[in-house]
Amino acid sequence: MQRSRTFRIGALGVLAYLTFVLGTLEAQTPAQGARGRVLNGTTQKPVPNVEVQYVKMMQGMTPVAKATTDREGRFQFQEIPGGSAAPALLRVEYQGATYSHPMMPGQSQPGGIEIQVFEAGSDPKLITVKEHAILLHPNGETLVVLEQIILENRSSPPRTYVNPQGTYPFTLPKSASQGVKVTVQGPEGMSINQTPVSREKANSYAVTYPIRPGETQFRVEYSLDYQPPFEFSKPIDLPAEQMHLITPGKEVELKGESLEAIPPDPSTGFVGYRVTSVGKAVRVQVSGQAPVQSGAQSAAESEEGGGSLTPIPPPIHQQRWLVLAVAGLVMLGGFVYLYTR
Repeated sequence: MQRSRTFRIGALGVLAYLTFVLGTLEAQTPAQGARGRVLNGTTQKPVPNVEVQYVKMMQGMTPVAKATTDREGRFQFQEIPGGSAAPALLRVEYQGATYSHPMMPGQSQPGGIEIQVFEAGSDPKLITVKEHAILLHPNGETLVVLEQIILENRSSPPRTYVNPQGTYPFTLPKSASQGVKVTVQGPEGMSINQTPVSREKANSYAVTYPIRPGETQFRVEYSLDYQPPFEFSKPIDLPAEQMHLITPGKEVELKGESLEAIPPDPSTGFVGYRVTSVGKAVRVQVSGQAPVQSGAQSAAESEEGGGSLTPIPPPIHQQRWLVLAVAGLVMLGGFVYLYTR
């Protein structure tokens, strides 16, 4: 039976979690259990009387054990139900945000695990849109659009941006088909599905995911009915410091004001355009069809056959938009790649 291509936290969480922890945790004996401290990264003080949950990744997201921090913010799990021979998360909910620390079987940090939480703030100025890349992928009568947005929380002292009305608002083109998909990758490296909430404005949505200090990446995917030449008009809710449009090859042509063409990347054939002036919308004319991407095809075939991950080089600062586009095309081929910087 064909495996589902839906992005679920179980599979994605384990993959991202394995990538993250292998280089950051040091081994200890399983009998030592799990112990550590919860520290407030805003005040640099311990956090007493908060609940720490022990979650086994292979058993969903329901905690199998709980502990409460003492006055010094310390906690300890003396015994884990069913043993500790499975990937796990230590999870803390604090002021409307969830903070997680991954654990490999029988591993922790010397002297205990430190889980850092932050005070919450509701001021939108806590975040900045650092990069907004839009991949336009014409395929027959469908234009698949993948937006990848990097938000950066530069608050000082550091705070987590929490807003029940939405921490990242976005508006889709008027002709967008139903079925928008949103994925968020936070500082911990885990990719998690998000359900966008409708706003009063037509085709306008918001994601309520808390934005912690550091970088958080959003991926928004949707499709449009396509007949070239096609007028693509995308409203911009939050202007970005840098914005790029990307096509999967020179066979797809973009025309519009405020576009500065970038030479094709020799390794992928991708063509990029720097948006030199971002107002309240991006408007371009799209024509052509996407070339067949052998890399994406083989990746999709590997996914069907349970193949291994296809690596993508770490981003270069000046070409980060290109790396986002490559990762986006792989996703469009049905294969999820979780890259690290």
